[in-house]
Amino acid sequence: MRSGVVYAMTKAALTQMTYNLACEWAKENIRVNTVAPWYINTPLVQPVLQNPEALQAVLNKTPMGRVGQPEEVSSIAAFFLMDCASYITGQVVGVDGGFLRSGFF
Repeated sequence: MRSGVVYAMTKAALTQMTYNLACEWAKENIRVNTVAPWYINTPLVQPVLQNPEALQAVLNKTPMGRVGQPEEVSSIAAFFLMDCASYITGQVVGVDGGFLRSGFF
């Protein structure tokens, strides 16, 4: 499927799992949060980033006009582990340069 339906379904399932587990495990003081990246400059996406047409398609869908860096994802994950985030649960944080807020396609 070229429409991305299967990928979108798995992302939606992860979001719903985050919400459900956050509520279920909160009484045990277990927090559940999700980091949802878009295109991040990692070896996994290098085939896309090295293809000029594919890269331009990604950039056209990304309001910030660039791909993310690994440290931009890891810093959010690290924040969730900090004491100052101890009251945060059930959140899905997009690290996507505004992609999801731009209308998706």
